[in-house]
Amino acid sequence: MFKILNSCALIIIFWYIIKLSNENPILKYKKYIKICRDEHFFIQQYNERPDYIFISICLPAYNMEKYIKSSLLSIINQSFNFLEIVIVNDNSNDNTKNIIEQMQSFDKRIKLINHSKNLGVYSSRADAILNSNGKYILLMDPDDIIMNQDIIFELYNYNYKYNLDIIEFLVFHQKEGKTNIIFPKDHTLSHYHNFKKNIIKQPELSNIIFYNRNSNEYSWIICRTIWNKLIRKEILLNSIKYLNNDYFKNQFLIAADDTPINILAFQFANNYSNINIPGYLYILRENGMSSDNKGNLKHDVILSYNFLLYFKFLLKYVRKFNKDINFFLYDFKKFSIYLLKLKDANATEYIPSVRAFFKTILKKNISEQFKKFVNELMDYFSESK
Repeated sequence: MFKILNSCALIIIFWYIIKLSNENPILKYKKYIKICRDEHFFIQQYNERPDYIFISICLPAYNMEKYIKSSLLSIINQSFNFLEIVIVNDNSNDNTKNIIEQMQSFDKRIKLINHSKNLGVYSSRADAILNSNGKYILLMDPDDIIMNQDIIFELYNYNYKYNLDIIEFLVFHQKEGKTNIIFPKDHTLSHYHNFKKNIIKQPELSNIIFYNRNSNEYSWIICRTIWNKLIRKEILLNSIKYLNNDYFKNQFLIAADDTPINILAFQFANNYSNINIPGYLYILRENGMSSDNKGNLKHDVILSYNFLLYFKFLLKYVRKFNKDINFFLYDFKKFSIYLLKLKDANATEYIPSVRAFFKTILKKNISEQFKKFVNELMDYFSESK
């Protein structure tokens, strides 16, 4: 009887551990969480760059003196050696440049490009990609961390098997100043999408970034931010070329830049897959990485104008690539609050552009309910108010 009770107890404990592991992703993925962000853990690996570069990790950096060293340490300590780190210092006025140069003295794989004036995060990302030597690119924000020291090796092996254009991996979150790591179950930035096939090809590929198979509505199914993917360099070059020709050339962008790059990457790529392995730690902090001037009126106006450019891109993309307009409407309703700030700040130089864009939307085949929404915005932006 005692043996039976012991056996039952072991079964219950075993079941509980399995259940807890399934419900607590930190336990499930604990073996992958190897964060190297402190100088104490630093491993000097190279005096010279490797002859062969498979992956370029590209970062824009503007006034990142508090974060850039931790970010670089998490890359330097990757178990995969054949990579380079391309950083564009966007004319920082703090100690960012000196810290990067200090890190260069330890690891010659770090390549630093300095802007003579502040051009914005989009130009910095684009310059990093254009000056990279890798066959594949991993785009990263300079205030985030690679949480898995083997993620590049995992991506390399997976790509060796399938020869992919895009590989997506999992993201965890961490609030600045906190030690606990969060797996946001309800956040599509971190979902693993089981499509019941290893590889997704065109034309299906360019649609899944907008299509929610559960609700049958167009929304975010694939993470539309750029930094949890390994992407073939040619794909990103095509995306930048498209954006420079039609949208963002000579535009100062501090936000809303990575989603257009990502959307176009899924349009131009031939195939895609994902791996159920975490690799990226997104740091949630009050001041985003794109600027240290959050709350500054000029910063808020520029940010809002960025979203106007983003909406223009998205609407034109719908027409050119024959996409369903519903995903544009979804984004527009979600982020139109930024446009209101242009009126609130009395940014008169941008208001005519906003009104002209509203008129463009009203010419589209949209629902009466959405027409009412846009007309209300038009009324808010009327010159008499």
